[in-house]
Amino acid sequence: MELSSYSLYFSISLLASISIGPSVILAASNGINFGRKKALAGVCGHVSAILILALISASGLGLILMASDLAFTVIKYAGAGYLLYIGMAIWRSKGQWAFADKSTKIPAKRALFKQSLLLGLSNPKALVFFSALFPQFIQPIQAILPQFLLLAGTSLCNAFVFTCVYVAVAFRFRHYFLSTIGQRWVGKTTGGIFVGFAAALIAS
Repeated sequence: MELSSYSLYFSISLLASISIGPSVILAASNGINFGRKKALAGVCGHVSAILILALISASGLGLILMASDLAFTVIKYAGAGYLLYIGMAIWRSKGQWAFADKSTKIPAKRALFKQSLLLGLSNPKALVFFSALFPQFIQPIQAILPQFLLLAGTSLCNAFVFTCVYVAVAFRFRHYFLSTIGQRWVGKTTGGIFVGFAAALIAS
């Protein structure tokens, strides 16, 4: 792969990783409520979802799903339903979204990993992203696997680094967020954002 092509892909991947979406909001919320170490489990779940979607896209299944209106619609509404489910669960939660040292119901790392994994897999836009980009940058006359590993690895690294940055920033300024919004409104604010993401996904 030529350096110019890789530089372009890197720039696109970088912008996608910086943009704020449901997974980033969840990671930042975990950082505020449960601390950096707990939130890291969710970051790993988010990155694992990206890897799975990249594999699906590379296998050609992503193009098949994109070509099928019914399959894509099912994925879109299922993803919106899961976003709505998470949003309402956070909205209604009591105590689980307070500071970790004040909460008696701190979720396990496995639960945060699973939640972030399912959230990432429920977003069909990531599937479209990889299915649209990979054919543009992978050269069929060259070995496919090394190119896929380079492109997918770049996206995984960018996603991991910048999601961790959001977690660190959220954790660093957690007292500001809670003092500004009010501790009892942290869950409601986060939950409302997820409901908004669900509505936007349905309307897209």
